[in-house]
Amino acid sequence: MQRLRPTAALRGALWITLIALIATGTALTVQYVQTVRLLDARVQASVDDEAAALIERYQGAGPLAVVQAVSRAVERPRVTDFIYLMTDVAGQPVAGNLASWPDEIDRTGYRTFDTQISTTRGTMAERQVAARTVLLGGDYRLLVGSLSDDRRLLHDRYVSALIWSLLATGVIGLLFGFWYSRRGLAFLDAASAAGDRFRAGHLDERLPVTRRGDEYDRLAGTLNHGFAEIERLVDTLRTATDALAHDLKTPLTRIRSRIDLAALQGEANGVAGDIRADLDALLRTIDDTLRLARAETTMASEFAPVDLAEIVREAGELFEPVAEDRGVTLTVNVVPARLDGVRSLLGQLVANLIDNAVKYSPAGGAVTVSLTEADDGIRLSVADTGPGIPADQRERVLARFVRLDTSRQAEGSGLGLSIVQVAARVHGAVLSLDDNRPGLRVTVRFNGDNTRRS
Repeated sequence: MQRLRPTAALRGALWITLIALIATGTALTVQYVQTVRLLDARVQASVDDEAAALIERYQGAGPLAVVQAVSRAVERPRVTDFIYLMTDVAGQPVAGNLASWPDEIDRTGYRTFDTQISTTRGTMAERQVAARTVLLGGDYRLLVGSLSDDRRLLHDRYVSALIWSLLATGVIGLLFGFWYSRRGLAFLDAASAAGDRFRAGHLDERLPVTRRGDEYDRLAGTLNHGFAEIERLVDTLRTATDALAHDLKTPLTRIRSRIDLAALQGEANGVAGDIRADLDALLRTIDDTLRLARAETTMASEFAPVDLAEIVREAGELFEPVAEDRGVTLTVNVVPARLDGVRSLLGQLVANLIDNAVKYSPAGGAVTVSLTEADDGIRLSVADTGPGIPADQRERVLARFVRLDTSRQAEGSGLGLSIVQVAARVHGAVLSLDDNRPGLRVTVRFNGDNTRRS
């Protein structure tokens, strides 16, 4: 299981910060554009009103009235920031506070331009002017404008506000995003750990639920409900399997006892012997089914320190006479190896592997059992010189009641390797079937998390 990585939280924080930066920049830009439009509309409206008043004066009293009105407006103490300029047919200034006609304005209409304006201190300063130009009769031209430095000032303040806002948003976004990402990834980490423990046999494992009632609590509640349902189904299956097996085993055991009694009394015949053999096979199948059911429902609380080397040695000693009877050489090589597990289940795993290897090795063949320890954990290997298993059948033989002998003449229930696979999975091990050239090599790799260094 992979624990929470800071890089993952940082990536989440960067995405959250990027979204926050885009939102902040967009909001400030929209506000700036709307404010500029409002300022432009107000300045243009005031300029148009002033220009309309002068045009009306011209139409009523002629150009001299306009000149007098402009002169009075220029000479008054500045209460507004209006700019005026009236030129004659030769283009010479007649009245106003501009020295000459701006080069930027070559046609009538509303335009903006920069010009030098004298300040109260007697110095010149560059100012921005928004102006309306009109043609009066007699080739007179009139320019009425207003200082619009507010727009330039607003732009400068917008840039400054944007920079500082983005910096603040970036810092806050990174901090909040990192915290929020770590919270989400911590939940995923807890869910992954709970899932691993549940899969390892802790069927009572549940995810913690806080009182916040947020989406994580709802998801934890859903997962906990699923865990509880699986636990209920496993308990139900365990109860049903045990009951079914015992219900079948009891009458079959009685039948076999009666046959034995008949044999002792001299009433047995060949048919009784066949029945006894069939009943023995049926009882073995039921026993194997029970072992498989119990193996699948093994709880992690049943784990305890186990000496796997001792289990392998005992299994080797148990099967050595069987191997000699079949003319098979059995070799056991072990190193000290301890792990946390269920001794009976590991014993069944080792016994089934050796039993299959001896059973399918021909006379004069060899079976080698090896137990080694490496950096990544413990490896148990059982190799034989039998016919082996075709590569396309190796996954299939791990299923329940699957036997390559379709005629069912060979002994066995077809559950041996299924029990081995379940026992390996319960102990967090990996089972693999490979070609031994000739024969089959079965390897069980126990990872280093539940192994104990000798």
